[in-house]
Amino acid sequence: METLVSIPSDLILAPQVEAPRQLTGRDQSHKKTRVQELSWAQFDRSVQGLAREIGKSYKPQVVVGVAHGGVFVGGALSSALGCEFFPVRISRRSRDKGGAKPKLSGEMPRELKGKRVLIVDDVASSGDTLELATALAQKVGAKEVNTATLVARTGGFAPGFSALTTEALVVFPWDYEAVTEDGRFDVDPDKAGA
Repeated sequence: METLVSIPSDLILAPQVEAPRQLTGRDQSHKKTRVQELSWAQFDRSVQGLAREIGKSYKPQVVVGVAHGGVFVGGALSSALGCEFFPVRISRRSRDKGGAKPKLSGEMPRELKGKRVLIVDDVASSGDTLELATALAQKVGAKEVNTATLVARTGGFAPGFSALTTEALVVFPWDYEAVTEDGRFDVDPDKAGA
């Protein structure tokens, strides 16, 4: 039996509230867009399958997870593949709309020098984020770089490895906030301004 590399199944989660990015006064939802929710168990099965697929043809020594979602996927993949893990922050995720190009916030780890590296994100759309991370890993001396995502968009950038190709809006388990046993949102006092 495979061990789970994600969050315990007894964690209670509730939807996270997010303010609209643009207040235009009109409905900007896509009525034809399918929504696909992933539970932590489905996430774990997807990661395990992706790790098996990667292991058949690529043996990374280091996994670099692009924050935010790529940290969850990358951390789980590095555990399943038995390699080191480093998170990096890119200023814009590839699925965000807008003309701004992604930029690295901070530095690409110097420990990548001379190693086989797997750059990981949750979703690949345009590929801008993965291409930037790949170029920066090569710039610090990575010997070989490949890419992996949990979700790839149909007709979009094709990462080296992906678990699922879809046009559906994928709601990941980390898109939810934890609630307490009595059903209230678990509020972090530091984030609440207390």
